[in-house]
Amino acid sequence: MNKEVFKTIFEGKRLRMSHPRFLVYQELSTSESPKSPQELYQCLAKKERKIGLTSIYRCLDLFESLGIAFKIINGSSVKYKLCEMEDHHHHIICKKCGDVVEMDFCNISEWSEKVTESTGYEVTDHQLNFYGFCKECKILQGRQSAGG
Repeated sequence: MNKEVFKTIFEGKRLRMSHPRFLVYQELSTSESPKSPQELYQCLAKKERKIGLTSIYRCLDLFESLGIAFKIINGSSVKYKLCEMEDHHHHIICKKCGDVVEMDFCNISEWSEKVTESTGYEVTDHQLNFYGFCKECKILQGRQSAGG
């Protein structure tokens, strides 16, 4: 997600673009892989950027609620990654290496109707992540199984 889109989202929600928010955005946007709050804190500290760990957690929670970033939970590990797609989308996450692919298709309207019928809830939104093994990790896993 580029900086202008990021700023536009904040302006559209009438939120202030604070210095800590921008620092966390910058660090996530230049990172090639998802980062934990602690990893973000360490990266920013090495660059002599003054921001507390609590502020990082608040920024990440806000980014997630706005759909700017998403949380990847793998066991006890929690990491965050900026979304590349602006519109509604889903993710598939490799359980071994943490690689993430964003998917822009979403055809669950029938399922949503069944949820409404069975619960009485009016479905207004949803989040859906898929987990599995990417091609590379699947190949590695097959080699390890065959060799051991």
